[in-house]
This record gives sequence, C-alpha cells and structure tokens, in this order.
Amino acid sequence: MSQKYIGGFITKSPTAPSQGIAPGIWTLDQAMQFKKQGVWPPLVPSAPTIGTATQTGSTTATVVFTAPASNGGSVITSYTATSSPSGITGTLSQAGSGTITVTGLTASTSYTFTVTATNAVGTSAASAASNSITTPAAPPTVIGQAFGGGFYAGQIGVSSVATHYIIVGPVASAQNSSKQWKTTDTSTTGTSSVIDGPANSTAMNNASHPAAQFCEGLTIGGFSDWYMPAKNELEVCYYNLKPTTNNNITNFGTNTNAVPSRGSNYTAGDPAQTSATDFQNTGAEDFALASYWSSTEFSATDGWRQYFENGNQDSNGSSKTNSYRVRAIRRVAV
Repeated sequence: MSQKYIGGFITKSPTAPSQGIAPGIWTLDQAMQFKKQGVWPPLVPSAPTIGTATQTGSTTATVVFTAPASNGGSVITSYTATSSPSGITGTLSQAGSGTITVTGLTASTSYTFTVTATNAVGTSAASAASNSITTPAAPPTVIGQAFGGGFYAGQIGVSSVATHYIIVGPVASAQNSSKQWKTTDTSTTGTSSVIDGPANSTAMNNASHPAAQFCEGLTIGGFSDWYMPAKNELEVCYYNLKPTTNNNITNFGTNTNAVPSRGSNYTAGDPAQTSATDFQNTGAEDFALASYWSSTEFSATDGWRQYFENGNQDSNGSSKTNSYRVRAIRRVAV
C-alpha cells in the first residue's frame, strides 16, 4: 500500500525521502501523524533564543536558553551549547527551555556561547551568541602563592569542608601599622562573629572604626572586596604564614573553621615556621612580630588580637582605643 504526497510516495516499508526532502526515514503511521499536525515533511527546529551565560568556576559555566518557536514538527530531544573559542560543548536532553552546564573550559579565559536544538530530523541553526564571560583563575594550591590581588593563606569552612580561600593583602598596600579598633570603648553591633569577617567589617565601615575603615577602603589588584579579618580567619593566617621558628604559646590554637578543623591547641612546634619564603621573618611579605587586630569584638571595651610572634590570641588589655597593626584580607568562594 502506498500514498502519494507532493514529495513522493509514503509506504509501509520506510525508504529514504527523495532529494530536497527533510532527511530521515518515516513510516506511514509517522507520516500520517505529521500530516495531521500540518507538518509534512518534518524539518529541523528553528534556532533557540539565547539567554545569559554565567561562569560558575574556573572551568565551568552555565548557559540559559529558551526553546524555539517551532520544533519542526518533531519533538526536540536535546540542546547543545558550544563555546567560542575552542568549541567546547555541553548538552541538555529535554524538549523545553532550560540551562546547560558546560565543563572543561580553561581558567582565565573569555568565552561566548551559542545553542542549537536537535530533533529526529537534525540540528537547528545556532542561536545568537551569548554575553561574554571570563572564567576565574585556577584556585590556589600552595600557601603563599600570588593569587587574587594578594597571597594565598589557606582555607576556611565548616566541619573541615572548605567554603573559601583566604587571600592576605600585600604588606605594602594592605597593612597599616597603627589603627584603633574603635575611637571609643563601646560595643559595636554586628561584630561578634569569629568567622564572618566581611559582616563584621561592614558593620564597622565608618570613621568611628579606623582599622576596619582602612581595610574596607582598599582597592588592590583590581579587587575592592578587602576587609578586616575575623578572629578565626586571622588565626588561619598565623597558622599557615607564621614568620618565625619561635615556640608557640600552647593556650591557643583551636579553630573549628580552619581546614582541616583543629580541635586542640598549638604545640610548641606546631605550627612551624611557614615554608613560604616571602612570609618568613624579614621576608618581603612577612607579618610583623606584633599584634594584629581582628574584626571580632571580645567585649564592649575590647577586641580580639592575634600575636604573630608566638600565636597568642589576646583580648586582655586589648582596649579598642589602643592602636595596633591591621592587615586586610579577602575571601574567594571554593
């Protein structure tokens, strides 16, 4: 049995359509369904509409798209995002609009993306190009390495699961040798966190809090998100960037926000002097053998400090109106 149509014959035994007809092999039943839909022969879909591309890591991005107005008469089975440059692809198997994840990108590289739709007939024309994204630098791995406008000082997190890389600013631009925590010995709301330095520091970004205001006002290496470190963030800096070979005070050192988490105090020899040469005593970037303010309030009149000669975390006698060193840091999400 056969049925005549404008492009040739449809038979129960599928054969390839003649030249000029959409590629594919269709049974009579399939062809009748297409005819009922008013789409015979079926075609490739029209091009999807591009949405927003977003970098989600040093090697990954997402690309949002909207399904095309026409699927060509055949259900769309997948969408493919393709990067420019490099032609790296990501695929999403579904019929409607969505978000495609693309992996395998190169760090510190700019990309745009196009999206195509595929049905049983074939693949559509490409969408317009997306906005341009730039993948961030590959994450730091070595303590003391240059990264993100400063130097990598370690990780912070919860229950040994890292959430952020800590970046300590350059000594020449991110450190001040004499700043008050506050100009009066009074409590400051929003400065009690031992780990959320950005929140503490933001709460003190005014002339009444000279140390935090100094940190908040910095732009270094193109980054303006510097802040005054919280107590546990500053302790990570000491643990990984200890300048000397001096023995540590063993009354301090517990830090549940360090990665890995530390549930016990220092020993005399742990932490040891940092292996980062520039941060060793008299190095180009070393912390002074002195006290540094943290942004964590101890009481209405005192703030927490970290002593970089032996690890002492001091609040006794740390009147907010006293002047000590402060060094800004920033954090980068893992």
